[in-house]
Amino acid sequence: MTKLLRKREDRRIEELNNALAEATSYQDWLSLAEQHDELSGATIWRRRPESRAYNHTSIRNRLDRLQKLRREKNDPGLLFALNEGIHGNMAGMGRANLHERALCGTKLLIENYVEAISESLEHLAFHASSNISQVKRLEFFRRASHCYGRSALMLSGGGTLGYFHFGVLKALIEQELCPVVISGASAGAFVAAIVGTRSDTEYLSLFENNFLARAMTENRGNLKIGLGMDEEIDMPAVRAEMAKLIPDLTFLEAYKKTGRSINITISPAQANQESRLLNHIASPNVTIRSAVLASSALPGVFPAAQLEAKDDHGKVQPYLPRLRWIDGSFSQDLPAKRLARMYGVNHFIVSQVMPGLGRSRASRPGLYEILSDAWIAATKQFMRGSLTAAQRYFSVGPRAGTVLNAVNGLIDQQFSGDINIFPSYGLGSLRNLLKVLSEEEMTAIIHAGERGTWPKIAAIATTTRIGRTLDNIMHHYDVEQAHWLQSAPSTESFKKSKQAAASKAKAGKSSARKGSKKGPLQAV
Repeated sequence: MTKLLRKREDRRIEELNNALAEATSYQDWLSLAEQHDELSGATIWRRRPESRAYNHTSIRNRLDRLQKLRREKNDPGLLFALNEGIHGNMAGMGRANLHERALCGTKLLIENYVEAISESLEHLAFHASSNISQVKRLEFFRRASHCYGRSALMLSGGGTLGYFHFGVLKALIEQELCPVVISGASAGAFVAAIVGTRSDTEYLSLFENNFLARAMTENRGNLKIGLGMDEEIDMPAVRAEMAKLIPDLTFLEAYKKTGRSINITISPAQANQESRLLNHIASPNVTIRSAVLASSALPGVFPAAQLEAKDDHGKVQPYLPRLRWIDGSFSQDLPAKRLARMYGVNHFIVSQVMPGLGRSRASRPGLYEILSDAWIAATKQFMRGSLTAAQRYFSVGPRAGTVLNAVNGLIDQQFSGDINIFPSYGLGSLRNLLKVLSEEEMTAIIHAGERGTWPKIAAIATTTRIGRTLDNIMHHYDVEQAHWLQSAPSTESFKKSKQAAASKAKAGKSSARKGSKKGPLQAV
């Protein structure tokens, strides 16, 4: 009887797996995921706090302490407790395997603890008693935001497979989980430019009546792309197609419009030049279209490109006119270090379209992972030595030298982050890398991006919750807590949060008037 029941459960789980792979909306997927977690035992696992992966006792004690301080309305004690440290991986709760066991979330203890911290932060920001000065609160939030850091979304290169990113962004924006900081290289730069020049509403409207897929494929017969065709490619036609979806904006203009900070990586076409990360801080007047064109200039497919920028009168001029640039994937496909330095990012969500490159980190790697990593390292070393020898001992022309340098840079790339979103398709999809897709193929790869993101939604919601709360509070106070937030414009999600924060602040001041003779807190 037990074996028969087990077979029925296994059969039902297999049916659910197939249904999850064919789900057409996140709501449908989530409903199926809840059933899957019930049958697989993941729901019971979530309710049980114990696990060797993290120190559940420490998290339980900290949660109890926060709840006790809130019940006692001990705001100074609450501030002291939070000052002891707000950390995304407190007691190991941020480990990837804790967010992979169940489809619908991690341990409920962890989710409750993150919720308690976020609510405590909001309470201190908008409802704390008047015996905590506004100056003291601002100092705390500035310090907490700086120490905790924030999340960034990195979009990899990958030719036409990069349209997978459109679905990833659609899923994240629908759930109001899209980070403000977004980087892209090559195909990822194209997608980053489209989302970075539009509000949430404008971006989501691209998918109505399949507009985006149709717009990107209606002139597919006019474009011929392939290896060795860089001198034959019709660049005016490429620019015209790009202009249909990427407005004529600079990085700074786009930032002021949307509140998103998009970052595009480019690689040098000449020797002895450094790669660049273009954004509204480092290159505010550079046009986004020229940046995308440069980041997409795959050697042998597109010619090296020149950057352009708007002058004080809004006229487009050459930018660094003597330099030419190529595909950003060859130097810094995922520019984690530069984003960390520039924005205080310490949590990375990676959308990786190339099959096999988006494997999540294993906290306890097995024999397969160890051997796989060793094989990759050995292959990289062999390829690096071969390329260096070819350049040193053989006559290599400028064009071939550029390609060899680019490939050498690509070998050293890292292709994973804290949360990795990657497709379910296999290596066979690489044949579409430079193919001009049909509308049906485009639609299918966008849906693949959505389906690849849905299983990560719960992990992203939990791991970014505290950071989003701190950013919302800092936006409310309009504090220049980091150079990239000065005069901080807001995304649509932030504007909604700001309105909610204003309501909470108003309610907090009203209760302070009733409960204290000292009157409301004075703004600094």
